[in-house]
Amino acid sequence: MEPMETVTTAPWERRTVVILLLAFVALGLTYSIVNPLFEATDELRHYRFVRTLVEKRALPVQGQEVCRSQSHHPPLIYALGALATAWVPGTGPICLNLPENPFWAYRYWDVGVDNKNQYLHGSAEAFPWRGDALAAHIVRALNVLVGAGTVWITWAIGRAIWPRRPWLALGGMAFVAFNPMFLYMAGAINNDVIAAFSGGLVVLVCLRLLRAPEGLHWRWGIGLGATYALALMSKFNLAAVGLLVGLTATWVAWRRRQWRAWLAVAGVALGVTALLAGWWFARNLALYGDPTGFQELTELWGVRDPRQSLGLAVSELPYAWSTLWGRFGFGQIPLPDGVYQALALVAAIGLIGGLARGLLAESATRPAMLLLIVDVALFFAVLFSYMLVSPAGPMGRFFFPALPALAVLLFAGWHRLLRGGEAGGRRLAVAAHAAMGLFAVGALVFILAPAYARPPSFAGSDALPAATAIRFDSFVELRGYELAPTRLRPGEPLDVALYWEVTGRPPGDYLFFLHLIDPATDALAAQRDTHPGLGRFPSSQWQPGDRFVDRVRVYLPETAYAPAQATVQIGLYAPEGYRLAVRDAAGEALGDALALGDIAIEPHPGPYPNPQDHNFNGELRLEGYDLEPRRARVGASIAVRLYWEVLRDLRPGRVVQVHLLDEAGQVVATADRPAAMAAPEREAGRTVLAEHVLPTASLPAGTYRVEVALLDPAAGRLPIVAPDGHWIDERLVLPRVRLDP
Repeated sequence: MEPMETVTTAPWERRTVVILLLAFVALGLTYSIVNPLFEATDELRHYRFVRTLVEKRALPVQGQEVCRSQSHHPPLIYALGALATAWVPGTGPICLNLPENPFWAYRYWDVGVDNKNQYLHGSAEAFPWRGDALAAHIVRALNVLVGAGTVWITWAIGRAIWPRRPWLALGGMAFVAFNPMFLYMAGAINNDVIAAFSGGLVVLVCLRLLRAPEGLHWRWGIGLGATYALALMSKFNLAAVGLLVGLTATWVAWRRRQWRAWLAVAGVALGVTALLAGWWFARNLALYGDPTGFQELTELWGVRDPRQSLGLAVSELPYAWSTLWGRFGFGQIPLPDGVYQALALVAAIGLIGGLARGLLAESATRPAMLLLIVDVALFFAVLFSYMLVSPAGPMGRFFFPALPALAVLLFAGWHRLLRGGEAGGRRLAVAAHAAMGLFAVGALVFILAPAYARPPSFAGSDALPAATAIRFDSFVELRGYELAPTRLRPGEPLDVALYWEVTGRPPGDYLFFLHLIDPATDALAAQRDTHPGLGRFPSSQWQPGDRFVDRVRVYLPETAYAPAQATVQIGLYAPEGYRLAVRDAAGEALGDALALGDIAIEPHPGPYPNPQDHNFNGELRLEGYDLEPRRARVGASIAVRLYWEVLRDLRPGRVVQVHLLDEAGQVVATADRPAAMAAPEREAGRTVLAEHVLPTASLPAGTYRVEVALLDPAAGRLPIVAPDGHWIDERLVLPRVRLDP
């Protein structure tokens, strides 16, 4: 590259950078306030690290903590957080725990507000903050400032490459400043944002070295060693940036024939790194017998065998992509799939242009562009390598150290493909910031905030559907309800809207149930359990006079029997198991559950009863089933008829298992038989009807579940496979049957 030239920053550019940084800080703080404490991935464990430093004035040790923290991470961000909050008295122990929401992972892949909170949040987190809540928000605000530093570094990287094209630097800022996931993580407690800052800083220093007028000098060893030590103290996956440092110094030495200076720089850089960061690795070696502590980490947190996990890691790449741009909480708050697909298209086009710009650029900028490309490829390799060895691997935040480089590459690529000059570059930069800004605000307003907001209220004078006045003990009254639709097919959802008015202060957290009862067997056809308000308004927070609308969705199982009917029942129960009494407006007892009405269950069209589509290991597809009878007296046999499509020639020895299980999950009757009785039936393309007869003579009265599996006698049960290839389960559960005395 040409030697660095002195280019002054125009006042308009300085103002623009300041405005963008302020916009990032404002948005980051808003994300941090909207997101309840400790809902971000591992945030509670990160906070425990900070509190350990404050209260014990010592680093936590893996495996020796009373409760888990992120003790395997280098301490930089935690030490900064401890310095900022040392004056705040903690209101709880280091092993601070919040009451968990046991339903928080319900259909985690759905966009919506159904049980997206992992914890139940109370008044201790309300503003004005005190104690742990105040300390946590201070550390969050500190992290927002670190994020702002990353945004500035992104601009500085662009300026280092194109000192006379400021719009390229400004445009690249958009993909960091208004990336919803980066804003979300900046507004939470973690070390991924400081990893992005440190990774970007190393790239910036390397770019400045490429354009240093004097080339290599031993003083560069100080800067390179200090930034590399900063990276190592931020997060250990940044050890990979040592490759960037080495490549940059070697390139400059080769171009300028400065091999003696290269040795001096290398020696000084290694010495500075060892001085600033070596103690951490020496401590790990003394404690764990491993300078990285990674072996201890895998023993505590689990590990994958990379020889067996390649296919799994490849299948997880879409999830890693989504978590780079916006999948909040522990991954249970996604954006619509179309957003990720649109971002993939934008990134693909930008990367194509960025690669073209790097490979075909003028000689003055080609080394810098290649450095960015290497940085992006390097951290993709780091991310994928971690996916191979850890179940926690597919997280886009692990790519954050290369986010500034990626952002600059994307914008530069788009600029090249659109062939915009200075005016076009300005317009493109404005468009990028406008689009990404709307994206960031939209993710906040329409995805993140509703996931934790209280359910909507209603006025006492409102006209309500199916108005009623049913009391549940003395705590809450059902004022109205609505069922939609009233005719369902297996696999489809039923939506129940409930209008509640609180009449008394509950002593704790009661749980809500929604049951679909099959009158033919008096057994559950489907059920939902949740905290009221879909986890967002637990009963311990109720005050007399509160009114709220609960919209609960329950899905019929794909194996639900049809045609049939189901009765919709609701109720409230304590965690200990007892239900609240239900009374009508006159005070007459109605039992411990309220029937809201009936729905019709209709079959899907198809040539077989109860049409299905379940792929057993790519060998058999269950196309339908029948149970005869569904209700019988003890001693009668139950016939299970299965309609199989043979997907490929069956290997001899395959067995179809049909088991009858009691409510405790114990197998009480079996009717196994070979998957095919005759050779012609094993041929692909045939449909086979197989009948399995379950004996019940020795069983007590009650309800039982029917379970189907495909068995390889040598390998065990074979998986049921989804259309995209992932394994769903190794068994298929059919509806319950009832045995009467």
